[in-house]
Amino acid sequence: MHVKGYMQKFINKYSIPEVDSFLRLYGDALVNRFDELRALAEDKRELPEVIEFVPLSDEENEYDDVVVKLENRIYISKRMVGEMGFTYPELFAVLAHELGHILYRTHPWGFDAEERADSMAAELGLGNQMIAVIEKIIASRKFRNVTSALVRRIQFLQLISDSINDTEIKQRGRG
Repeated sequence: MHVKGYMQKFINKYSIPEVDSFLRLYGDALVNRFDELRALAEDKRELPEVIEFVPLSDEENEYDDVVVKLENRIYISKRMVGEMGFTYPELFAVLAHELGHILYRTHPWGFDAEERADSMAAELGLGNQMIAVIEKIIASRKFRNVTSALVRRIQFLQLISDSINDTEIKQRGRG
């Protein structure tokens, strides 16, 4: 049996169906980006060999996180995904964002770090879905103290998504 390349880098041992779908759709593109970044890294140990997706139980979720990254693991709270009303594509954008933190070696909640992580979603064509996620977070009033930073992230995503779309249109015109 042929093992997809992404199955060697991204582990979903708990068989979270949303993660399976995400990896089927975006796994190869993520592996390519992962390999590009590893080639550029001065210290190859900066990027983990594997990234694991893990369910986040209510008992462990003291801050009511939807998705959280810790080291090379991405924890997902199905209850909070449901409470926020995220669609599958929006959840995929969130997963891409968290992978962006790992692949770009950023630390959450610094504005530059959040933009960098958001760019991973945009690179996968999920920029509009990430905007929808941020709008839902703002509407939930869960993070009122960072609303202005969330609005700046929407503006950044609109700008980068427009830039990516312009580049794709130009490339198709040359082909």
